[in-house]
Amino acid sequence: MATAISNWSAPMAGGYERENSRRSEGSRIAVIEKAVRVLDALLPVTEGLTPTEVAEAIGTNRSTAFRLLTSLEAAGLLAREASTGRYHLGMKLLQYGAAVRNGMSIIRVAEPILSNLRDQVRQSVLLAIREGFGARCLFRLPGPEVDVLSWTTGEWLPMHMGAAPQALMSALSDNEIEHYLAHNKDWHTLRGDRTAEDIREGIAMIRERGWALNRASITKGVASLGAVVRDRSGAVVCAISVAGLEHHYDDTQLERTATAVLEATREISERLE
Repeated sequence: MATAISNWSAPMAGGYERENSRRSEGSRIAVIEKAVRVLDALLPVTEGLTPTEVAEAIGTNRSTAFRLLTSLEAAGLLAREASTGRYHLGMKLLQYGAAVRNGMSIIRVAEPILSNLRDQVRQSVLLAIREGFGARCLFRLPGPEVDVLSWTTGEWLPMHMGAAPQALMSALSDNEIEHYLAHNKDWHTLRGDRTAEDIREGIAMIRERGWALNRASITKGVASLGAVVRDRSGAVVCAISVAGLEHHYDDTQLERTATAVLEATREISERLE
């Protein structure tokens, strides 16, 4: 039976995500923004939230939160548990997720190649795209022996965390990287024991060898290896990575894993129109 390794605390990415997805004040519609904040608050909470807890989470009063909850429930975006009064994300969101996935050609192109990669390395396999100064996981296949949940489908990670985000970061210009290190406030609280110079050195190494290696910076005992996929013009389309227990990345297996990942990026590139 596959073992699931739980993910890091999801709310950590929130500051980064907000920092890099800001819209102008004039373009915001307040009620929609509040509704999105409700959905975001419920996203990492599997046991659901009461109206009072939602109000606290989004910084509003209980009556406003209750109106938002009942409207979202009526639209099928939330479901209420009758016995506890707690709200959960609704089943209709599955339709939206499926529609997003079906509309992304990169997933259709990459899926069979990533399936072969998963079978070859016997680890979890992921595909991600750049979003702001971070990366969002679009697709993942669980490993046949160990299912690494350090990064789940739809989740956003800052660029200095995880192999695929780091690979995408290495493809940025030096000016963009310096902007990220200098101006992204949450970077300083999420960096762990890595300094800006550590990240610069890591990027130089990724550029030299063509792949990124991440060891236990998200989940203890878990490592990942990733590389970018480019189209025929050389532009970065996405990144793929494999993730497994750290001992899978010792010297005897590291080169074989890196070769398999790079071969998968080449195959995806060749199939892109």
